[in-house]
Amino acid sequence: MSEDSAFFSGPDSLAERHETAAPRLVHASRNGWSEIHVIDRGGRLRALKALKPGFRGDARYETLLRKEYEIGYSLSHTSICEVYGFVSEPGLGNCIEMEWIDGRSLADILAERRPDKATARKWVLQLCDALAYLHAKQIIHRDIKPANLLVTHNGKNLKLIDFGCSDADAFTVLKGPAGTASFAAPELRNGADVDNRTDIWSLGKVIALLLPGEKKTAARCTRTAREERFTDVEQVRDALLRPRRWPILLACTALVAAALYLFLHQTAVRTDDPAPETPAADSVDVETVDELFRQATEMIEGADVQ
Repeated sequence: MSEDSAFFSGPDSLAERHETAAPRLVHASRNGWSEIHVIDRGGRLRALKALKPGFRGDARYETLLRKEYEIGYSLSHTSICEVYGFVSEPGLGNCIEMEWIDGRSLADILAERRPDKATARKWVLQLCDALAYLHAKQIIHRDIKPANLLVTHNGKNLKLIDFGCSDADAFTVLKGPAGTASFAAPELRNGADVDNRTDIWSLGKVIALLLPGEKKTAARCTRTAREERFTDVEQVRDALLRPRRWPILLACTALVAAALYLFLHQTAVRTDDPAPETPAADSVDVETVDELFRQATEMIEGADVQ
């Protein structure tokens, strides 16, 4: 006997709460000019990015909010927070209405523990895809850092957020220094012209945090001279996906050594010790060779990328 599916409701059901829900503050930038609220829109949660009370009505910051909206609205990528519209919300003023991402910032996650290597690599590659998409549209994020990378609870996927410091060729505002000092490239801190390699610097900082075994790739991303960095994000991705040669070479060497050891020892046993102890000696040889093969297999299977 089957039972029909249904929604369960009570005196304080989720639907009833949402019907009367007002925007709720969930985050306010400590040193910046914006804050984030969450609101229900017809049964779907949305994020509203508004100016903090002291900045509302200020022409410069209203222009920056509008610029962030126009950049965000032009984007459509699975690893970038989606922007839906520019709205005026009672009590908040002008707001950017965005996708609500149910997750945690990478900064919070790293404060507790470092993720396993497979998960960390997944997040780095998702960030690479998002940045390659941005750069193809001549947009520079300028504030890549763990706090601006959200990881969804469902699926553990990475989402790039906060385009408040972003820039594109068509805009004339916010061309000076911006971003977060510890993740900002030298040219960004100095107020010089920026390009896609400015984001690559910050990407390198994230790689160093998530994938400590990728020191060579992270170091090239973060070279002071821009011309010495990777030219584009695709090159970074290729470097991350390129198989390491040394672990495979070491594994092959171990396999050859195991085969040679077995051959030489069995030859010595047949020549010098035809006694009944031979089976025991052979069994020791097998255990030794098995261990060498096991180590070699682990080196091949665990070969990292660079």
